[in-house]
Amino acid sequence: MQSLKIVAANIYLWAVFIPVTLMSLLIFPFLACYGILTNSFSSLLRRGIRLYGFILICALSPVVPVTLTDRSGGFSPPVIFTPNHTSSLDPYLFGLTKVESAFATSWPFKIPIYSIMMRFAEYIDIRKGWDELKDKGGKLLDKGCSLIIWPEGHRSRDGRLGRFKKGAFKLSCMKNRPVVPVCIKGAGKVLPPGRKYIQPGKIELVLLPPVYPPVQRDKSCMSNEDCAIHLRNLVKTIIQKEMAAS
Repeated sequence: MQSLKIVAANIYLWAVFIPVTLMSLLIFPFLACYGILTNSFSSLLRRGIRLYGFILICALSPVVPVTLTDRSGGFSPPVIFTPNHTSSLDPYLFGLTKVESAFATSWPFKIPIYSIMMRFAEYIDIRKGWDELKDKGGKLLDKGCSLIIWPEGHRSRDGRLGRFKKGAFKLSCMKNRPVVPVCIKGAGKVLPPGRKYIQPGKIELVLLPPVYPPVQRDKSCMSNEDCAIHLRNLVKTIIQKEMAAS
């Protein structure tokens, strides 16, 4: 019986994913023309990608209900979201947020159609390293666009938090913008790395209170490197506590 539920869930997944994606591709030329005429193409595309994620997540709700729990207490964009990462479903979940944002990521740039969209939307190819993140990420923040950066750099294979890299936190300290820790629960059970099919289940996206660079809080003379390390350790602890409370 359980096997039949899994088969039905995956048939439903593809029955939703394919037409929504094809419809999005059909709309793209019209979106591009409007964006070019109004000089807002990249921003409009980022909002369109967020809407695409929102539609997919809502359409999948009969088999994979997703809940957005906002415990941030509010924040003023742009911010840097730093989520844990356990599933290829994770990026789509941010369609539930109402914030214009760009990803710093790698895998979409490896997929022919997705890579074109990513470049037009000014997403950051994290494979190019810190200079790419600093330059493109800094410009996006200056334009009021929030960033989504996976501090682990890859999906966790066992559901536990891996080592956090410093890039997101160096950028936060450099641009004096807050980090919003994000805890994603359940996605690793629905579609963990290495599995080709989804397992019906519930997912929760939890936005936690923003964490500000210490240089903003106490006007200290802390170096950017020390600031990044302090921020990285603090944010990782916050996400770990939220995961443990599940």
